Amino acid sequence: MFPNTSHLEALAAFAMAFVAGALTATSVIKYIDKVRYDTIVLRSCNRV
Repeated sequence: MFPNTSHLEALAAFAMAFVAGALTATSVIKYIDKVRYDTIVLRSCNRV
Protein backbone atom coordinates (compact mmCIF):
# COMPACT_ATOMS: atom_id res chain seq x y z
CA MET A 1 0.00 0.00 0.00
CA PHE A 2 2.75 2.45 0.87
CA PRO A 3 5.44 3.28 -1.68
CA ASN A 4 8.73 1.54 -1.05
CA THR A 5 11.04 4.58 -0.93
CA SER A 6 13.82 5.24 1.49
CA HIS A 7 13.93 8.25 3.75
CA LEU A 8 16.95 9.55 1.86
CA GLU A 9 15.07 9.48 -1.44
CA ALA A 10 12.16 11.35 0.10
CA LEU A 11 14.53 13.93 1.57
CA ALA A 12 16.27 14.36 -1.79
CA ALA A 13 12.93 14.83 -3.55
CA PHE A 14 11.87 17.42 -0.99
CA ALA A 15 15.19 19.25 -1.30
CA MET A 16 14.94 19.39 -5.10
CA ALA A 17 11.36 20.66 -4.95
CA PHE A 18 12.32 23.26 -2.34
CA VAL A 19 15.26 24.53 -4.40
CA ALA A 20 13.14 24.67 -7.55
CA GLY A 21 10.47 26.66 -5.69
CA ALA A 22 13.02 29.06 -4.24
CA LEU A 23 14.58 29.66 -7.66
CA THR A 24 11.18 30.23 -9.20
CA ALA A 25 10.18 32.71 -6.50
CA THR A 26 13.47 34.57 -6.87
CA SER A 27 13.10 34.72 -10.63
CA VAL A 28 9.55 36.07 -10.41
CA ILE A 29 10.55 38.71 -7.85
CA LYS A 30 13.50 39.85 -9.97
CA TYR A 31 11.29 40.00 -13.07
CA ILE A 32 8.70 42.11 -11.25
CA ASP A 33 11.44 44.47 -10.05
CA LYS A 34 12.76 44.80 -13.61
CA VAL A 35 9.30 45.57 -14.98
CA ARG A 36 8.77 48.20 -12.26
CA TYR A 37 12.17 49.78 -12.98
CA ASP A 38 11.55 49.81 -16.74
CA THR A 39 8.14 51.38 -16.17
CA ILE A 40 9.64 54.13 -13.99
CA VAL A 41 12.38 54.82 -16.56
CA LEU A 42 9.88 54.98 -19.43
CA ARG A 43 7.58 57.32 -17.50
CA SER A 44 10.46 59.67 -16.66
CA CYS A 45 11.57 59.71 -20.32
CA ASN A 46 8.06 60.65 -21.47
CA ARG A 47 8.01 63.75 -19.27
CA VAL A 48 10.86 65.44 -21.16
